[in-house]
Amino acid sequence: MRCHGIEWRYSQLSNTDLDSLITQFKKRRPESGIRYIVGFLRRHGIRVQHRRVVESLHRVDRIGQILRNQQVKRRRQYHVKCPNALWHLDGHHKLIQWGIVIHGVINGFCRTVRA
Repeated sequence: MRCHGIEWRYSQLSNTDLDSLITQFKKRRPESGIRYIVGFLRRHGIRVQHRRVVESLHRVDRIGQILRNQQVKRRRQYHVKCPNALWHLDGHHKLIQWGIVIHGVINGFCRTVRA
């Protein structure tokens, strides 16, 4: 792996330095979450454990974390006149690198899974 320039070592970065980097990023993009932060760090060549990023985010933006976790999405209320009038289709592509894609179809009238 090393002959191809791939290393598995983590960056030697102190918690205070990690906190300052995450604070700098959160000032530019305050609504961004953990995935954007990890991408930001990787773009700058910094590899740290996911646990350390989560802990740093809790130290830096504790109030923002609490507020974002309290937001509840409301389910929409709707009425369908008859079966087959409304269908919901959703796909799950997280396993696409192994050639697996899952699709689900739900009848909007009786809300039962069909495929």
